[in-house]
Amino acid sequence: MNPDIIRIIVALSLAGLLFGQFRRSAPGSRRRRAFALGAAAMVVIATSNIFAAALLPLMVIGGGLTLAAVWWLWQAYQKGELEDRFERARRYLESERRRYDEHNRGGSRDD
Repeated sequence: MNPDIIRIIVALSLAGLLFGQFRRSAPGSRRRRAFALGAAAMVVIATSNIFAAALLPLMVIGGGLTLAAVWWLWQAYQKGELEDRFERARRYLESERRRYDEHNRGGSRDD
């Protein structure tokens, strides 16, 4: 398969995933803006792979949108908008650690 087509498919897939996160985010939140900008960046990057003549300007625009998305996500983190996500991940990791410890409490079964 042509590498350009693969890049287009990957960029559009990422745009779809980011758009899904955008729709699930709270209206007006920094996180929502970050996901919208990220999805737009992926669409611009996919478009730059389609139109090789406009590669440089589109890649600059896509890179700028990506940086803006990262900045908005950082702002959301600093303002505490992502605290619920981190807490959920923390609880999940602790439950997995307890499950792993209980499963391996008796030592190695391969001995």
